[in-house]
Amino acid sequence: MEGSKLGGALVALIVSIGAVVGASILGNALVRSKSDAEMIRVTGSARKQISSDFVIWRLQVTQRANDMAGAYSGLKSAVDKAQKFLATKGVKAEEVFPSSIRTQTLYAPRPADEGYDYQTMRTVQGYELTQAVEVRSSNVDQIEKIAREITDLLSQGVNIESSEPSYIYTKISEEKVQILAEAAKDARRRAEEIASNSGAKITGVRFARMSPLQITPEFSTEVSGEGINDTTSREKAITAIVTLGFGVR
Repeated sequence: MEGSKLGGALVALIVSIGAVVGASILGNALVRSKSDAEMIRVTGSARKQISSDFVIWRLQVTQRANDMAGAYSGLKSAVDKAQKFLATKGVKAEEVFPSSIRTQTLYAPRPADEGYDYQTMRTVQGYELTQAVEVRSSNVDQIEKIAREITDLLSQGVNIESSEPSYIYTKISEEKVQILAEAAKDARRRAEEIASNSGAKITGVRFARMSPLQITPEFSTEVSGEGINDTTSREKAITAIVTLGFGVR
């Protein structure tokens, strides 16, 4: 018979909550326990809309030159312009995180009739240096607006690429306790309804199983057995699913 520390925690949670609250129904079954009494197995769920309160936005600046010194100088100037742009838009210095510089040597293409030979010296044509700049901020509105204006740097000669912002909800741990409680309430309510319709009453919890939380875009119905943690959408929904087994008499 299924049981775990998680099951024990949910049992205590259900007993302490007492009152039953309705929520969406995902499915149920009435099964018999071969050992002694009947058992009702039910699945309860709860869903809540949440809005991201933190954003991570990644920029990438690239500079090419015939020599390494020229590439580095050009990259430094471009990154400085990008950081100054962010500062003028109100982004704080402590919210900006430049990465280390990535270097790539550029080689002249081989003549078509030369073939490929590891021993053949290749002609260096130049160097490409790339540096990422990551912005991490709780001011989601501000960063969203700046992300739409970043192309202004192109007119300043800055070769910059902007990724889509990643939206994070930082209070998942706090929400998890509440939403699991709601899902457990839903499961108990449904178990009581099933038992009542059969002329019986539920007794203690025999087992409990919690499915991974599903954090999806607001109107998504996607579900994964491994759980989902969406970062592409600012507005999201968090769904908890709990399966409980109750004894019946």
